[in-house]
Parts: sequence; C-alpha cells; structure tokens
Amino acid sequence: MAGKTQSSGDFGFGLADDILRTVRAATDWKALRSITRDFSDEIRSRYFALVTHEDLRAPRPGAVDLRDYAEGAERRIIAEGRYRRDPVMRGCLFADSAFLWSELRDIITLDHRDRIALELGRREGLNEGITVPCGKLGYSLGSCTFAGFRSPRMAELALAPAQMFGIFAFQRARRLAGLHLPGPLPRLAERYRACVVLAGHGLRNKLIAHRLGLSLDTVESYLRDARKLFDARDRTELIAALLLAGEITLDELRHA
Repeated sequence: MAGKTQSSGDFGFGLADDILRTVRAATDWKALRSITRDFSDEIRSRYFALVTHEDLRAPRPGAVDLRDYAEGAERRIIAEGRYRRDPVMRGCLFADSAFLWSELRDIITLDHRDRIALELGRREGLNEGITVPCGKLGYSLGSCTFAGFRSPRMAELALAPAQMFGIFAFQRARRLAGLHLPGPLPRLAERYRACVVLAGHGLRNKLIAHRLGLSLDTVESYLRDARKLFDARDRTELIAALLLAGEITLDELRHA
C-alpha cells in the first residue's frame, strides 16, 4: 500500500482486496509492522496498536503486541498495567465491530477516571480513534486501534477500511505469535460468581446480600477475594477481568 495515492473518499473493493493481499504477504513481525504503518499513514492516522488485552509487561507466549503509540498512553496502559481500566479496551467488551472513540459514551458508561484518561489522550494527540475488537474463541480478546486522526471526518471515512484491516491484520498477528491456547484460568466458586454478576448489574453490596441470602460481610469478603484472585483494583476491573477470562458472559450482565 505504500506509495499509493488513493484518497480517503475512494475506499472500496479495490482497497479491501489490497488490504487482504498485503496482510497475507506478511511473513514476519517487521513486515506486518511496516504494512500497518503504511495503512495508518494512508488513512491519516498518526498512531496504531495491535495488542491482546492482557498484562504485556510480562507477555505470555502467543500474545500480540505490535504498536507505534503515544508515549503517555503506553505508559499508563502497558507499563502501569491499567489495561482493564482503559475505556477503549472496555468498550471492546461491548462493541460488535469497529467503533469511533467519540461513540464510547454510547457503548459504556464513562466515569470521571475514564474522562480523565480520554482527556490525557487528547493532550497527547489522541484526539479521535478507531478501535476494532478482535475476538477468537480460546484466545485473549485483542484489538486493532488507529488514533490521532487529522480530523474527525477522516476517522469517519476510515471506519470501514479500518474494520477490514484490523480483522485481517490481527489474524495474521496471531499466526506470527504462534497458535497458543491460554493455560488453565482461576475459577470462581458459584457463590463468588453470583456476587460478581450482580455487581455487574450495578447492585450495591447490601442488595446483593439480600438477593443471595448472605450477610453483608460475606458479600464484601467474596468480592474482595475475587478482586485479589484476578488482580483487579475495583469493580470495573473485576468485571472486565472476568469477561476476558470467560468466567462470566455478556448475556448474564444484560439480564437482571
């Protein structure tokens, strides 16, 4: 794709074919990085990241970690291990396909920490982004992100091609990382799990205790132990961690 003069308004079947052929030709990480950089430049995006949503400070075999990203955001999300709290990564849990960051408030509930994270990103040039959720049964959830667009309109025009590229590129990245299924995951006992599901519905601990016929102290203990087991700092991180680990499903959270 490097060197092409195709404009953002000409995205179509020709570009889709170009994406597929080019990504399939990537036989190593260097080639895939170069292709991703070329695509990012073509859609007028400053940054990109293909990552699995796990602790990449000590990545497991099979993890995907290919990025050219804003230094501050990399520090917060990767170096400080805040990926579970990142609003964009949380948005991937509920989005069916590629989404604009400006649409996040329609996908998840943004709290003050999310708004701070997004504002810090804007100060670093992450004014608008596109993220493509990349899921596969038996693998950690991942995503392909392009951010720092020259204008919001450019991001809107790039949404469909970014969806195509993200799916193809992440599939190739998984192959380059090696076909690796995650090892055994910690399992929650049923009572612990029930507490977490109700917490995911937004119920306070006292109401969870009433629903399950438990004492308030027991519910607080169960949730505290679950956070410790999954290294989660709060309820939001705990819900995200259990969804990513397959301990609970989105259907359970959608039905009270």
